[in-house]
Amino acid sequence: MVLSIKVEGIEKLVKALNNNSDMREPVGQAIELYLEKVVTDAKALAPVRTGRLQRSIRFCGGEGEYHVGSDVFYSIFVEAGTSKMAPRPFLMPALMQNIPLLRQALLERVEEWLRSRGE
Repeated sequence: MVLSIKVEGIEKLVKALNNNSDMREPVGQAIELYLEKVVTDAKALAPVRTGRLQRSIRFCGGEGEYHVGSDVFYSIFVEAGTSKMAPRPFLMPALMQNIPLLRQALLERVEEWLRSRGE
């Protein structure tokens, strides 16, 4: 199971970021900081039987497109459950509980960028 994250909404901000290629790096840094924390938390939340699922959780990407999750085939069954097994979510809780970190990191990077431009 791999989740893809595509940032949408807030049209003016997205348009401004796309029009300013020098903002891509700071925004990418903020997203990567967030995803590093998501991976750490997801590993802590993942149920451990052999440790394979835990070890497989990672993120990759760049240039505005990031993927986070596990390539272990049964990860989706653990996360979402099955008709015979209750869900034991580990990825969605890690993503959701770290949204404040993402917001803060984005705000800090945008503020730094604006200051560097004298705005």
